[in-house]
Amino acid sequence: MVYLKNWLDYLGSDISDVNQPSLKVYEDLGVNRNTIRATFKLSREDIKKLREIILSRVEGTKPIKQPHLSTFVVTYSYVLICLVKARGREVNRNVNFMFPVDYRNRLAPPVPANYFGNCVFLLKSIIKASALIEENGIAIIAEKISNMIREIDEKGLFEGAEGILEDLMKMEAGDQTIGLAGSIRFNVYGVDFGWGRPKKVEIVSVEKTGAIAMAECRDGNGVEIGVVLNSHEMEIFKSLFVSGLQNE
Repeated sequence: MVYLKNWLDYLGSDISDVNQPSLKVYEDLGVNRNTIRATFKLSREDIKKLREIILSRVEGTKPIKQPHLSTFVVTYSYVLICLVKARGREVNRNVNFMFPVDYRNRLAPPVPANYFGNCVFLLKSIIKASALIEENGIAIIAEKISNMIREIDEKGLFEGAEGILEDLMKMEAGDQTIGLAGSIRFNVYGVDFGWGRPKKVEIVSVEKTGAIAMAECRDGNGVEIGVVLNSHEMEIFKSLFVSGLQNE
């Protein structure tokens, strides 16, 4: 009931509306026609290189526990850094970042392997942009994301669950919010509905939400990242994304 109330408050609905038949669709968030969509790629070699860079910089932060630098953690950390730098402006702004977590194998007992449905939830945290634009920024955010995932298993899925949705929906003016859509485990390029594997997969919702789209590459060599930005920020992001791999 807590979750339902949070969701209805967010939609501006009343709980009495729940049992009323309705064909109302989710509100259209609109699409900014001045934005550009682009897909970037991190190969396995790029990810390996970034992982080594993060490890070398994490050593200087003296973490309590060595971060688990999975392909997801490395990729998401790098893209976050590039997006925060591309936006520029007020460095003291909050950066809200969030990503979905697979809960199927984390439940007790775990969800059966043949379960077909939704069993994910969002993790969210806040960090100052100033922390991410410094030289050690990628190590800071990678360690933070790694710890967020570790804490799910150490603390349990439902600790503080009553306030999670309410917290997710709290944003302040001037904040930068970066979500994530998709997964590198969905095998989207392996799907064949009878007319062959897809040439290109896009997550169209990111045009409205501003989230990062993520999927495995069609050739299996690395990760595809889809972003939607205005033309000015896209040029900066592209430059940062490429130069960050070349200069390190």
